[in-house]
Amino acid sequence: MRSALNRCRPLAWTMISVLATSPLTAPLPASGEIPVAVQEFIAANCFGCHDRSTAEGGLDLESLDFDLDQRDRYDRWVLIHDRVRDGEMPPPDDGIPRPVAAIGWSVREAQAPGDREAQARGDRGSQDAATAEPAELDWEVLEAREMLTALAAALLDVDRHRVAESGRASARRLNRYEYENTLRQRLDAPWLQVAHLLPEDGVDHLFNKVGERLDVSHVQLERYLEVANHALRLALNAAAHPSQTRRFYARDEPSMQNYLHYRFGQTAATRSIMPLDALTPEPDVIRKLQPLTVGDADPEKRERESMGVFSGTYSATTKYDFTRVETPTDGEYRLRFKTYTFMAGPHGASGGDDHGLTGGKRDWWRPDRNVALPGTRSEPITLYALAESGDSRWLTTFDSHPEPSVFEAVVTLRTGEGIRPDAARLVRTRPGWAGNPNATPEGVPGFAMNWLEVEGPLHDDWPPRSYRALFGEQPFDVVDGQVRLTPDDPDQAATLLLRDFVHRVLDDPSAVDATLEASLDLYNAATELGFEFTESMLSTMAAILCSPDFLYFKAPSGRLSAQDLATRLAYFLWNGPPDAAAPPNTSPDQLRDSVDRMLNDPRSQRFVDSFLDYWLDLRDLNANTPDAELYTDYYLDELLTESSLLETRRFFRELIDRNLPSRNLVDSDFTYANERLAELYELEPFEGVALRRVALPDDSPRGGLLTQASVLRVTANGTTTTPVIRGAWIMERVLGTEIPPPPSGVAAVEPDTRGATTIREQLDKHRSVESCGACHVKFDPAGFALESFDVAGGWRERYRAIGGDGEKVEGIGKNGHAYGFQLAQAVDCSGVLPSGDAFQDIRELKRLLLSDERRVARNLVHRLIVYATGAAVSFSDRGEVEAILDRSKESAFGVRTLIQELVHSESFQSK
Repeated sequence: MRSALNRCRPLAWTMISVLATSPLTAPLPASGEIPVAVQEFIAANCFGCHDRSTAEGGLDLESLDFDLDQRDRYDRWVLIHDRVRDGEMPPPDDGIPRPVAAIGWSVREAQAPGDREAQARGDRGSQDAATAEPAELDWEVLEAREMLTALAAALLDVDRHRVAESGRASARRLNRYEYENTLRQRLDAPWLQVAHLLPEDGVDHLFNKVGERLDVSHVQLERYLEVANHALRLALNAAAHPSQTRRFYARDEPSMQNYLHYRFGQTAATRSIMPLDALTPEPDVIRKLQPLTVGDADPEKRERESMGVFSGTYSATTKYDFTRVETPTDGEYRLRFKTYTFMAGPHGASGGDDHGLTGGKRDWWRPDRNVALPGTRSEPITLYALAESGDSRWLTTFDSHPEPSVFEAVVTLRTGEGIRPDAARLVRTRPGWAGNPNATPEGVPGFAMNWLEVEGPLHDDWPPRSYRALFGEQPFDVVDGQVRLTPDDPDQAATLLLRDFVHRVLDDPSAVDATLEASLDLYNAATELGFEFTESMLSTMAAILCSPDFLYFKAPSGRLSAQDLATRLAYFLWNGPPDAAAPPNTSPDQLRDSVDRMLNDPRSQRFVDSFLDYWLDLRDLNANTPDAELYTDYYLDELLTESSLLETRRFFRELIDRNLPSRNLVDSDFTYANERLAELYELEPFEGVALRRVALPDDSPRGGLLTQASVLRVTANGTTTTPVIRGAWIMERVLGTEIPPPPSGVAAVEPDTRGATTIREQLDKHRSVESCGACHVKFDPAGFALESFDVAGGWRERYRAIGGDGEKVEGIGKNGHAYGFQLAQAVDCSGVLPSGDAFQDIRELKRLLLSDERRVARNLVHRLIVYATGAAVSFSDRGEVEAILDRSKESAFGVRTLIQELVHSESFQSK
């Protein structure tokens, strides 16, 4: 039978449409004539390249009007202002005097409203690059000042009027992660996971927070309705699943039994499973001469029985999943996993042929299942949630030790998911393998599993909080695993419940009455169609969760109200709604306390994860799989991939928690690493999968974001690296340089994997194309410094090649294959920045970048503003940004201080 939501969908759409409102806009000031100072400067300095007949770079200044009401024209004039301010025009090789760059003067574009006296003085504010008084300046410099002052004044007038009339940011809907977090709080279901069911959000200015890219189509709203209904049913049906504890023994798992009777061929050797009684092998179980398990007949031995494996989990070839778990519903579950590590003797250690279980070839890197020795080290173990489709989702990681021990963690699982353990350090064999990189002549490392215990779904109270958030103390029955409400008076209950629900989910008191009236109409329509109480209520509630008052931020223009300020702050630092009981705090001291409280709350990790996912492109980390031939040593190394993501998140978290200076984004004397990252970074070795704060040696090239494995991986393609991408990434993501899209019709440079030519040689040729060289000179040099790092972030002195004549490298990869690459030409990581400053390697580049720490901090503030307010930094925001930096200078632009000062700024506190 179709649900009430499907049958009542037209009514739900009507309700949503009735509640919708459109933001009001006002026209911008009328266009004016180009200021005289601007006209004279352009005529004297720019028409040689940008008049109607030449129009180099597509810029015709002779025909460009001053219609600043038009956004494209406004943006063009801002670009002109900035190119002149930064001394980029005319180009340095044209032989034309550069009126501004010679003294590095830069106007501080945005003073307080009406502060024309400062503009007339050419107030440099904190950008104090010039020391000469106006009377001492060349006339070209004075002319440039007059031009910039006049142009800035016009641009400011238009931008301030726009902000006053329509606000800095346009009205927008919640993005899919904000929607998920909002549902979690409103439905009191912190375990809810629905973002993956919604369409991808549009991205602008790097983030998924900008209104122009968060439109709502008919298809999207349909999905939101479906997801809202799904979330409500999960919250309701939590009451159908009391918590229970179930234990799953490894010996009972079909996925492990499948590999128990493998014969030892070339690839089957490390895929085979070894039955153990503690450290006593049980070969008769393999031969089926002994029962698979003693079961309940011998509880003590049952506790010791385990399944030992020698490889990590990989695709269909090796799996040791706990598929019998099958969680009954979405929720939080407590996992307890009893494991230990051991060593199998090298093949032939038992003196025989493994009782006919092996192929007879005596290779020490193949395990002998007749010999088990105590483990010599811990093994990192990753636990994944396993969907019926076979897709896996990272849950947690831990160290299994030689002594049997029980690991415990609380995780979120979805309906029907099983658990997939992965001994992440161990080999993942593929056909054609040549050995096991972890094996030694003394033995082959293994990981043994006794049992997995699953407790849940966990509930603090009964009925569960998510049920009470929807239906309070209403009675219910459970029918076929589904909750059915049984109120004494359905209509009276509906009125009371919908009133409570509307108050619970809507922040705007003025929208409550209209939403409640429309909701009751929808409920009545559903009951008239014959739907029972539960379905009618769920359909009505789903429509409320898709109404504009729930789905949209709709603060009016101007200064934010206390409630709207609390909302903006929460969606900034928690990526979700404010505490329901938290009073809005607007005084500076209260607001400062609120920021600290929210940053210290575990929910602030949502901000860290989401901000970094988009600012640094960490969400694309798994898109660049290392090539199996060129980078055999990284292939199938999920532990490295996952560890690198956690490193960057923990590093940025540290900058916030300890209010460390922003310069740490470029270079730091510490990072967070575990055993795998320490190996990659060539640090002092240690054992363990947990990340720890590690002091970096003075001569280490590591430190900061630029040399972290996550960043180096997302800026490569898995096969090769290119200074173009990495250089553009540094200049845009760290320094704030605007990088234009490449011109059409020009092919990208593809590095030569044969090693015949270097990427530097190819780029030299590419930059000879006139349309390419002007831009590449801005970002290629910084990218060359990162050529010392390969596609996964490892240090290199020479490039790798396949099929060339270079030096052969010996080794065995994680897939068991012998390395097939050679070392080719030497890496040249030197370069010259557009400023003329030269560097020889990444260490020197970092020092040059940190010669202007304010620039690094300014870029971070720009990124935080977009993320926090949903709008890019406008022309009239620039003065506010400089004021934030001025107030943060004493802390060396501490990251927490920057966040605090941003929250206290006019840009943050205004719509």
